[in-house]
Amino acid sequence: MREWLRRLGSSSPYLLSGIACTLFMAWGLPLLLASRGIGPTDAPMSMWHRGPTSEIWHDRGPTLSVRRAAFSDWYLAEPVTVAGDGRTYWPDTDLEDTNGHARTAPRSVITAPPEEQAASWARLDTGLSGWPFRCFASEAWYRSKAGGGYDGMPELRWNAHLGMIGGQLILVPLRPLPFPMLLDVIFWASVSWVVVAGPREFRRRRRAKYGRCTACGYEIGQFDVRRPERCPECGAAFVHDPLGFAHAPEMHFQNAYVWIIFISSLDIMLTWRILDRGGMEVNPLAAIVIDAWGMQGAIAFKFALMMWVIIACEILARMQRRAGMFLAYAAVTISASPVVWSLLLLTLHTFFPKTLE
Repeated sequence: MREWLRRLGSSSPYLLSGIACTLFMAWGLPLLLASRGIGPTDAPMSMWHRGPTSEIWHDRGPTLSVRRAAFSDWYLAEPVTVAGDGRTYWPDTDLEDTNGHARTAPRSVITAPPEEQAASWARLDTGLSGWPFRCFASEAWYRSKAGGGYDGMPELRWNAHLGMIGGQLILVPLRPLPFPMLLDVIFWASVSWVVVAGPREFRRRRRAKYGRCTACGYEIGQFDVRRPERCPECGAAFVHDPLGFAHAPEMHFQNAYVWIIFISSLDIMLTWRILDRGGMEVNPLAAIVIDAWGMQGAIAFKFALMMWVIIACEILARMQRRAGMFLAYAAVTISASPVVWSLLLLTLHTFFPKTLE
């Protein structure tokens, strides 16, 4: 019990840091960007329509307008009232985009009011914020007018209204999404541990790897045939580490890994710039990721793939160094090719726009 309490006490600063970072990414950073005019209002809009399962509407069906930014999203649900039966239909099922692909709104998004209030509302807005997972939601419900349309000021739910910037409501979302919030706290607590405690733990393992006492730093002679069970200086026990092969003092190809990280980051930025200018993603796998999860999903996928490449290089280098080196620098070359192509396209589009027509 004491050991668990000790571990809990030692991990509490990282847990608090994870909570603070989660709240900042969900509340603070979106507000800072909104004050600069950056947010979902500038993001491209996707229109998701309710599929024509029947001929009850002819020109325009219920729609869900989607705007996805880096740290927050907006979903705008608008219904259709059929003149024949007077019923109001909302985009709560059978959604598809303009290309005919099936779409599903997140469970935290309000796509329809209660059935008995279907005709009382003309638009339902749901805002999601947080990174890397959307962990808070906000709602704005617009009442329908007798002659059509909706009132200008909505009924705000689960948020704090801070004012308006550029005609847009500035809202702080207050509806927590438990599971995404837990994932965000775990993610940011882990990042805090890696930044603060990771280097210290790395130095401790490095000292242990090279025959140094982790307590006092005493170094065993390099010509000693057998390492003693206890440190001759302070008497601390040398603990056998069965995973010692994985605790190398330093990574094998640091320079290559720095280039992989730099090129991957540049690739993400250039891809965002091209898509923002109306371009399209030609990589089919990346297009699927962007289409399903947006740019934040593409960023997570890119860096997860990058980490797996680095881990594979390190594992392979422990078996055969030349093979690991070949994989590392091949990864740099392969990652650089789309960056060069993107830079070429942007240059041609900027200085020679007629060549791309």
